[in-house]
Amino acid sequence: MKTKIIFVIFIGLFTTLGAEQTEDYTLQKVEASAQRSGGEPTSWRSEEIKDFKGSRTVISNKQLKDTANQSIDEALQNVTGVQVRDYTGTGVLPKISFRGFGGAGNGHSNTGLILLDGIPIYGGPYSNLELAIFPITFQAVDRIDVIKGGASVQYGPNTFGGVINIISKEIPQEWENQVAQRVTFWGKDAGVPFRKNGETVANNMLYDTYLKTGGMINEHFGIQAQANYVGGQSFRENSPTSVQNYLLQGIYKINPENNVKMYYQYYSYFASDPGSLSTSDYKKDRFQNKRPNNHNDGVAKRFGVVYNNYFGDTEKVGGNFSFSYYTHDMTRNFTIDSNYNKVTSGYDSSPTDITDNARRFVINGVEPKVNMSIQTGNFKQNLIFGARFLTENIWFKAVKDTLATHISTTTNNQSLQNNYTALYLSDEFNIFDIFTITPGIRYEILNYTLYKGKTSHRLVNTWNPAINIGYKPIKDLLFYFNYQKSFLPPQTGDVAGQGKNYFTYFNTLEGGGRYYLNDQLSVNANYFAIFGDNWQVSSFSKTPISARSQGVELEIYFSPIENLNLHAGYTYTDAVITTHSVNGGGNSVRGKQLPYVSPHQFVLDGTLTLGKTTFGVSSYYYSPSYSDILNTKAETADQKAGELPWYWVWNAQVSQILWKSGRQKIEGSLAMNNIFNMKYYFRGIGTSPAGRQPAPGRSLSAYLSYNF
Repeated sequence: MKTKIIFVIFIGLFTTLGAEQTEDYTLQKVEASAQRSGGEPTSWRSEEIKDFKGSRTVISNKQLKDTANQSIDEALQNVTGVQVRDYTGTGVLPKISFRGFGGAGNGHSNTGLILLDGIPIYGGPYSNLELAIFPITFQAVDRIDVIKGGASVQYGPNTFGGVINIISKEIPQEWENQVAQRVTFWGKDAGVPFRKNGETVANNMLYDTYLKTGGMINEHFGIQAQANYVGGQSFRENSPTSVQNYLLQGIYKINPENNVKMYYQYYSYFASDPGSLSTSDYKKDRFQNKRPNNHNDGVAKRFGVVYNNYFGDTEKVGGNFSFSYYTHDMTRNFTIDSNYNKVTSGYDSSPTDITDNARRFVINGVEPKVNMSIQTGNFKQNLIFGARFLTENIWFKAVKDTLATHISTTTNNQSLQNNYTALYLSDEFNIFDIFTITPGIRYEILNYTLYKGKTSHRLVNTWNPAINIGYKPIKDLLFYFNYQKSFLPPQTGDVAGQGKNYFTYFNTLEGGGRYYLNDQLSVNANYFAIFGDNWQVSSFSKTPISARSQGVELEIYFSPIENLNLHAGYTYTDAVITTHSVNGGGNSVRGKQLPYVSPHQFVLDGTLTLGKTTFGVSSYYYSPSYSDILNTKAETADQKAGELPWYWVWNAQVSQILWKSGRQKIEGSLAMNNIFNMKYYFRGIGTSPAGRQPAPGRSLSAYLSYNF
């Protein structure tokens, strides 16, 4: 027994459960504290969703498993206000925009905060807000929590559009093992919605293998190890993909009032980047690869530890103190040839050179935080205050290989050493459980140091206030209003490249209501407005612009009978430029729609369980959008602009419990994505500024899992 305990302590020093979530909701009593502190919503029925003073969606574990989701990209398609341009089909480089912002340019998902177990996953959480490496795989995810309005001041910058918290699988109370395999068969380009006579069933194959083992060893120690391998081909010709994701987790419960959690993750990926096609090549075969030299790869090593202390009695005075430390060392490389920006006149001919665009990011962050509840009769108060200190070390290097001579030239060799300090405070006042008001403030100090031939410094600070108001006239009806100010700090390309250290400030307003009826119905309706000032829209404008996005979101969950769950949503987004002109030009752009924003978006998903069989369906519709700032409708000769088509994608899945005995279970499923082989494309995503970039066509996935 002593040997076992020593072994567990040793493992616990290096592995533990993902860091504590940054959301803080209704605290539990100390005696009831579990592995994950505080209330964390698991579905639309959770109390934290009912009482949240803002727009919020939880993609539950059941929705993830049973509604034909191949990747995190696919799952996020069913969230109102979130638009995802899936051009890989594998989930390795998601392109996510929030409420009208973030779709422009290369679409690097920089207008909403994205977390893994409460920890930022960006290479540089302040100065490199892009998902050039996305250290998450679908099978390791338990659920996804999306806050689109009313994000707390504790989150930091980049919250004006929303916050996505991807939550990994927890350490179970009893030891569990799982072996799972998914195989996806990608269809060929038939050129028509339905399969032609003589067409083969599938073309490329993608394999997704998942292994998990872990649980509580005794009342104090728990560990878990996960491994996820994704390999094979994406939906494009000659598109090899390889992903490895290893996650070690653990927990040490010192006593009911204190615990320590840690995690260590190693993630690596390689993915071909076929990029865009000319219009004529797209019409011939939209899945062909005319850019065999282009690919992306990267490695992420992440570690974190969280200490939690629960004090007092939250029915009187009590709460939680946490201290978090997290670090990561990430590298990413985009390899592109000299033809990457071409789409006409021999864009598929032999390139003259190939360039590796490599970056390395090392961050270290510490965050102490106190969440304290005070209750006196009909008056309740919930106080949250904390701090963050984070350092970023970033290295750039571009190496060009001239193919004729194989002489390599190094360009863009520079580095940044930045640090950031933040203090935040919010205080929720609740009267009679009817009226709540939560003012908050965050103060940030940003300290930049750039090494590029010479050393340059910049020190700036910013205040970000917020306020949430909730009114609950009856138990099941909540009205809410929230305001927050957020910002995008200067990014690496601005600080190091153009020398223009632009801050983008955003003011976000949201108002709406949520009605909840037992466990059968939940309805949310809200209006949002986001005002952006000094915003850079990538290649569309050399000078910053002002923009405004406003819209309406409607979302409903309906479960008329126990085994039937339906979810539907609609978003209207009016995202326009409010600046009169750009680049000193005479053409007015005021009132033009922001690029890559579909004004109308429908989402639908549902599950029906009959005995041991579950039928699932999901669907999403995007209306047409523009790919340039001038809202050019017809495709231009250089194919850099033109209206993007509407699309409506349907997916379906049937799942079955094949065998069950005690704690052992074998499950299987068959899923078809893009059932009607909807043909649509993007433009200017990733490293392809011109041409048509095809979206995934029809695919068939077979899945088998053994739990024991």
